[in-house]
Amino acid sequence: MSHINYNCLRGKLHAFAPAQPATNPHLWVILEAGGQLWFATINVRSDKGAPGDPPGKSLLYYHIDNDLKHPIIASILARPPALSPVERSFGGGAVDFQRGNLFDPASMRVLPSAGDGDDSLVHRLGAILQVAKNAGSDVFFYGNAFHKDNPHQTDAAFGYTPDTPFGVDNIHMTQGDPQAINIHVRENGVWHDGACFVWDASAKRMTGVFLAFQSQAWHTNDNGDLIYGATGSEAPQYDFSSGAGTPLPLPKRAAELTSLHRAPDGVATLVLTNMSFAPLDVTGWSVLAQAARSIAVPAATLAPGQTLSLVLAPDAVDDGGGILTLINAANLRVDGVAYLGGDPTEGWSTSFS
Repeated sequence: MSHINYNCLRGKLHAFAPAQPATNPHLWVILEAGGQLWFATINVRSDKGAPGDPPGKSLLYYHIDNDLKHPIIASILARPPALSPVERSFGGGAVDFQRGNLFDPASMRVLPSAGDGDDSLVHRLGAILQVAKNAGSDVFFYGNAFHKDNPHQTDAAFGYTPDTPFGVDNIHMTQGDPQAINIHVRENGVWHDGACFVWDASAKRMTGVFLAFQSQAWHTNDNGDLIYGATGSEAPQYDFSSGAGTPLPLPKRAAELTSLHRAPDGVATLVLTNMSFAPLDVTGWSVLAQAARSIAVPAATLAPGQTLSLVLAPDAVDDGGGILTLINAANLRVDGVAYLGGDPTEGWSTSFS
């Protein structure tokens, strides 16, 4: 069972700095909320590698969306200041990289944590945090609330340590660890991934920062344990034989959800398209709506480029926004989308291409 004490820490940026000593693979952050200071620690390098792994395997996956559009934003903004528990479900506003359709895993890349040049993970995260500090933006850290047992934990970086009893760590994906790792860290689970969000109130814009380890799998079961397989809906593997690391091609996604149409009478039509150059048998496939309701895809073989229109019941989509996930017969995620809804009286349509 996972040991994650899933919480959200909301506050204003007070200070941030690389962890001390320099061998500590984290960026330390201090938030101010309710007149108190709170501590958060963000991994910028992995120490989960197996013996013999190339140095490049210690680099973290990252994805930064500077204008996140997703129905989770309303629940993020509803979080109270300081530390608050998060219900582990889509409806409860929890983060799940693989089920929440927050971003396309194929867009993730890796970066060194630090270096002589300007392009490093610490540099990119620091730039986001500095803007948040200058603008007085609200910062949200989703992760594990741990009880601080060292009253001098951050003295070396800041000259002080917040006296609040809890800090937040695991601000990264917390599922898909192989059992050789999970048996020690006990983090695997669903709907409790860590992430960082920054809200620009003047522009009404949310930035999302998502981090993961190269050792973690991108298909997991209901316990957060890895499922073997590849559909193109994963972060790329890297070839580090030349040192720098080159992303390897992903399998081509066989199908995608390309559009959603909600008529004024409440009936919705979801369009699925064969994106391959071969006939595609979708027998046994399904669509998961709102991370809870499974809808069978009619048995059919689609020609290359052919679409299939799946009629959804009126309560299968949410006019306030939701998520839809395409799952193949092997129970692997093929594609996932988020939509923001629209006016139920006039009806609305969304393109996912």
